[in-house]
Amino acid sequence: MLSAQAFDIFRTPRMDESIEKVESRTYYPYVKSFRNNDTIEITINQSDVFKAMYDGLLLISGKVKKNGGGTVSFVNNAGAFMFSAISYEVNVKEIESVRDPGLVSTVRGYMCYTEEDSKHLVVAGWNYPNAPLLDSNEGYFNFLIPLKHLFNIFNDYRVVTCGKQTIRLTRSNNDNNCLLVTEKTTGSTTTTTTASIDIENVELKIKRIYPNNDIRLKLLKAIRADTPIVIPYRQWELHMKPSLPQGSTHDVWPIKTTSVMESPRYVIVCFQTDKQDKLTADPTYFDNVNITNIRLTLNGESFPNERMRLNFEKNDYAEAHYRYTEFFPSYMSRMQKRFLLDFKAFKARTLFVIDCSRRDESMKPSTVDVEASEGFPGNTRAYCILVHDSIMEHLPLSEIVKNLS
Repeated sequence: MLSAQAFDIFRTPRMDESIEKVESRTYYPYVKSFRNNDTIEITINQSDVFKAMYDGLLLISGKVKKNGGGTVSFVNNAGAFMFSAISYEVNVKEIESVRDPGLVSTVRGYMCYTEEDSKHLVVAGWNYPNAPLLDSNEGYFNFLIPLKHLFNIFNDYRVVTCGKQTIRLTRSNNDNNCLLVTEKTTGSTTTTTTASIDIENVELKIKRIYPNNDIRLKLLKAIRADTPIVIPYRQWELHMKPSLPQGSTHDVWPIKTTSVMESPRYVIVCFQTDKQDKLTADPTYFDNVNITNIRLTLNGESFPNERMRLNFEKNDYAEAHYRYTEFFPSYMSRMQKRFLLDFKAFKARTLFVIDCSRRDESMKPSTVDVEASEGFPGNTRAYCILVHDSIMEHLPLSEIVKNLS
């Protein structure tokens, strides 16, 4: 479209010279022990260097050990499933912690990634709809996982940081959620196969950013004045109900609410039947368990305000899929719709999305009301992810970090 800019023939070219130098550095754990239940801690002590944590990469390499005649493969997002909990700290203050990062990052991937994102993240162990490749002969693997895939703060807060930084990873108590075993049957005989993961190395790769002199002087002046650095982001907080009442068609699940700032903007509910800690089950699938209606009661108000009336047996779940596709434009404040699961794939990876971003801010308890057309199967877990705002304040000179929520 033509405008006055078309006649700006005497304009001066502008070059971005704000960054003087970028260095990539590798950091290692203090203790190189990567067995199940071990805690892996990587700390960056240079407090006077600006670090691009949002572009950080976690390198995990090792080998899959197999015993038996079956076939062993990785599940999608296997690298994240290697850990039961992860946390990110600044100056010894926890900024974000993620319980079951494999499950949380899988759900966030289904909600926010596209096919192009999946192609880009193959090296991270995310390769939807396929599983990551595994050397069939030797079993060696090497994952390069962006920190923003594991921690949502690095998606929302893409600014350099200063101060002491710590990434803490707790290994899962077994590797069954990372691997998928397919047994072989010959006649009346079926193989029995076991498998485990031997992590040999973990590294953290971070970029150091050096600004030009003008920007450096301005930043140093603000730091010496102990000017507060405000860090806003959105947490994906996981809640789990170990089992739904078997045979029942209705359940009410109380969910804790904290401060007004941390009250949920979105609630994502999903279910899994007999999938956790089993080598023969894929934890990246979520069962619909014949749900007919899900409703969130928050501050005395119901979301959605009308019943869904779903029927998965008759493929009548368009409303649930539509709410799933509406998440990204609302969450990212964009017109563009981005979703990874089409209507057919959604049935096997069902995510019930409740948008409660427009609501009264008063403080009252919340509950999730679940209804099904048939009794809940045995050994069915319910997961609820609360997506809520969080704000931290960092005083760079005092090295104090506190929660403003």
